[in-house]
Amino acid sequence: MGKVMVSKVLQTAGFVICFICTVYMLYFTVCWRTAEALEVSGKRSVTIAGVAAVTEGEVVRAGSGHTVIRYYHEWDGTDYQRVFARENADYPLNARVPVVYTVGMGAGSCLAAGFYRKPMQALSVVGAVLLLVGITLSLLKKGKGRNGKKKDHSRQLEDEYDTQ
Repeated sequence: MGKVMVSKVLQTAGFVICFICTVYMLYFTVCWRTAEALEVSGKRSVTIAGVAAVTEGEVVRAGSGHTVIRYYHEWDGTDYQRVFARENADYPLNARVPVVYTVGMGAGSCLAAGFYRKPMQALSVVGAVLLLVGITLSLLKKGKGRNGKKKDHSRQLEDEYDTQ
């Protein structure tokens, strides 16, 4: 596999990773803004386009490798809990966090917005490095001919001058 192919693969992989991380960060921001608006309005949840609902949850247990978040489910007006098999320093006990769930899905099928924020930020750095390495490789390849040596443009300029 040549340098050109490697650079294209690295650029594509880096771009895709950065795009996915950007979408996750937009999702994170929108959920936090919606949860802030919920707190001000006094409502318990907001349904978005009849597909997803955003509500505010509370961390009821954090420690021993697990995080438990209690949240309100609009479908039956009951509080449910979601257990994450991972601890998160940003989610201490009694913290208020936005929770997103799909309308019509069963209880406990929610996402805590921002729970995986730090791993996604680290992944975005990896994507940016891959993208930059791919761009650098393609720029280095542009100045070289087929045999890997730099092109000699001096003869080309003399020939163009002679034809005028």
